[in-house]
Amino acid sequence: MQYNDIQKKAVAHGDGPMLVLAGPGSGKTAVITGRTAQLIQNGISPSSILVVTFTRAAAAQMKGRFLKMTGRESTPVTFGTFHGVFYGILKHAYRINGSNILADNTKLGLLREILDHNYPDAGQEADLPSQVAREISQVKGGKMDVTHFYSGVLPQEIFRKVYELYDSWKQENRMLDFDDIITKCYELFTKRPDYLAKWQKKFRYLLVDEFQDISPLQYEIVRMLAAPENNLFIVGDDDQSIYRFRGASPGIMLKFPEDYPGAKVIALEENYRSTPEILAAAGSLVAHNHKRYSKNIRPVNPSGEPVVYQRFEDSRKECIHLAQSLRKENEKGTPFEEMAVLFRTNVGCREAVEQLMAYQIPFTMGDVLPCIFDHWIARDIFAYMDLGAGSRKRGDFLRIYNRPNRYISRDAFYDPVISFENLYIYYEDKEWMCRRVEQLEADLDMVGRLAPYGAINYIRREIAYDEYVREYAGARNIPVEDLMQVLDELMESARNYTSYEEWKQAIADYREKLEQQKKRRNREPEGVTVATLHASKGMEYDHVYILDVNEGIIPYHKAVLDADLEEERRMLYVGMTRARHLLHLYSVSERYEKKTDPSPFLKEIFGDGSGAGERTGTRGGITGGRFYQQKQESELQRSGIHDRSLSEQYHFR
Repeated sequence: MQYNDIQKKAVAHGDGPMLVLAGPGSGKTAVITGRTAQLIQNGISPSSILVVTFTRAAAAQMKGRFLKMTGRESTPVTFGTFHGVFYGILKHAYRINGSNILADNTKLGLLREILDHNYPDAGQEADLPSQVAREISQVKGGKMDVTHFYSGVLPQEIFRKVYELYDSWKQENRMLDFDDIITKCYELFTKRPDYLAKWQKKFRYLLVDEFQDISPLQYEIVRMLAAPENNLFIVGDDDQSIYRFRGASPGIMLKFPEDYPGAKVIALEENYRSTPEILAAAGSLVAHNHKRYSKNIRPVNPSGEPVVYQRFEDSRKECIHLAQSLRKENEKGTPFEEMAVLFRTNVGCREAVEQLMAYQIPFTMGDVLPCIFDHWIARDIFAYMDLGAGSRKRGDFLRIYNRPNRYISRDAFYDPVISFENLYIYYEDKEWMCRRVEQLEADLDMVGRLAPYGAINYIRREIAYDEYVREYAGARNIPVEDLMQVLDELMESARNYTSYEEWKQAIADYREKLEQQKKRRNREPEGVTVATLHASKGMEYDHVYILDVNEGIIPYHKAVLDADLEEERRMLYVGMTRARHLLHLYSVSERYEKKTDPSPFLKEIFGDGSGAGERTGTRGGITGGRFYQQKQESELQRSGIHDRSLSEQYHFR
């Protein structure tokens, strides 16, 4: 194995703590496996070495690389995940087994049951249990008191009650979830020094991969295990810390030299993945973060194509151009598997997926994409439209009769098939209620006369469904912007269909494609990767397209604190550094018929972002950057884009 000078220093490190700052594409896996092999050559027992990372796939890849390097079929070295290693420790201490571990689907089912009994209308929000589970993980991973935690998805008293009921059930049934594996291991080591000493003697050398993703509690356990010798070798990149919602914090990595004053710190700054143009653009962006280690990432590869920024009139034109570009690059020889389309959130990729389907471009989802048409808001809209189309099913009425509140009694809907005549009879002695029923009938009649886009607009504005959603969000401490985005996305998806039947068929086709993706998740990826920025971490592709680099999306509208904005910047940095040869950044001028601004991050990447003329100098941390603007009219026209002012391309090189 050939190492550069800095890699050689890391591989040759002996005893004591070391922090290795490993930029993207800098060969961190080679360093970890190389140092493991070097320790064994120096006489260290393989069984006393622990290599730990965050996912089973990463641990398996690390072990595979080590075995290939050493030419062995097996090894006493322990390669594992935090959860796997800590579970093994608990297994020895408490004689637990797999039957004591709560599977994720069982956990979500239990949380759903608790929510249904303690939170009105919890069943309306399909992803509420997973959101609550994530917040429970934050409480435990951050060593927080639940009374001091502010939930973003539930009222405070409800969240605390759900937390306590869930915890009580686990204790009564002698079950642990994955968060408990961490907390119980911490408790064991804190309360039983004899057990801690046993494992300290077992694992004398600890190597931690992706250290920037570690939570405070995981870090405490690692520190306890590494003591007293402190042969702790950590590898990571604070610029790629993007899991604050899981409790990870780049601050832990920044504080490492304080925790270990004698620690050696080195940086792997040679990048073997990307072109100089991509690295310069990404480096210019992340340099605007203040709480970070300063680095000078240097490209090994020769100069390549400029980073391209394109702005489109709307999402549809953006995604049509995307599909055409993917097809063209494939025809020029780039396999679809070497291309990726990245988004900030999975809600935003519906249009892109539909256009990939329309252009018959194969694709694989990098993470499970929740179908927006399964959202409770979508089911409400479908019920309105089914009733407008002539349905009189009781279930359809029960979904929408008081959304918004019409003060109609549920008892009025007593037959499997409802007639308005019977509703009038039910309220024959209440003229004001008859007027409400009459208005409902008139509204449904109007919905049935309109094309899908117009029908949804009528439901939102005239029937005042938007107002209902705002009240719903306010009463339940749910960010109203998230629910409005679902409505906007639904409405946008219906824009180009002339009938409800046509739209329903398109939705059915979309669902079928997503189901196929779910079934293929464990197979070898086929086609273009479509993923969120989070899911793209650790991957690399020849061509990367990052869509919707707009204010409110990248950075996300919820990012208001400096720490939030720094993480958003790191997230875009991670996406940009997935690219080997070509990087495309797209934004739109209009979304959901509202003007939207390009991301302020674009100015940090491309200097002042104007693209006007040609200039040299130092901008955004890039020395000698040269900016120019190109207008490719024929290409834009082929993409269906004719407004020159909204489709200017800015290149950086």
